[in-house]
Amino acid sequence: MEDHILWSYSVLSISRKVMKQLKTGETGDYPGGRTKAANILMSGYQRRQKNITSLDRDDALAQDGAHVCMHCGCISPRYHWDHLIPRSRLRGETIPLNQVRSCPGCNLSRGDRDLMTWHRQRQTFPTLGVLRRYIKLCYFYAKERGLLDETADDAVANGLPFDPRELPRRYPPIDQLVWDHAHPTVGRG
Repeated sequence: MEDHILWSYSVLSISRKVMKQLKTGETGDYPGGRTKAANILMSGYQRRQKNITSLDRDDALAQDGAHVCMHCGCISPRYHWDHLIPRSRLRGETIPLNQVRSCPGCNLSRGDRDLMTWHRQRQTFPTLGVLRRYIKLCYFYAKERGLLDETADDAVANGLPFDPRELPRRYPPIDQLVWDHAHPTVGRG
């Protein structure tokens, strides 16, 4: 299960770095593409030379950002709090920092479906800010419960509240990615 999470997080990290480089006009560090760089980064996580950081910075960014739906970017007269790992799947547990601002349309449309399943059904891709938060939540949930070494199939069959097999293995091209709707100055690419 850990490899599903680390791979998706590694591609996300490399994609974000490329987005920043393109925005500032720098030449890309990855002429061979994101896959090779993500493989190198993932091996650093696997060997514990690198660590996935806490959710504190992600939460601070969300609190400081514009009040928009974190899924679609719309401005709404009122918002819901969407649990990235649905409460109904947690069986009474709570996970700190598991919520993002959502318009009623997105929140009600998603219901208690897995975040990535919902995006695939809508033929959309989450913003990298939301995806990073979700991957971190999944990682820390599994780590705290000693589940990282289980197979994804076994963990899901035993009631894991998210499906690591649904995490993206491939990401859209950089120019189609959005970092975060709440921070429009960062925007695309």
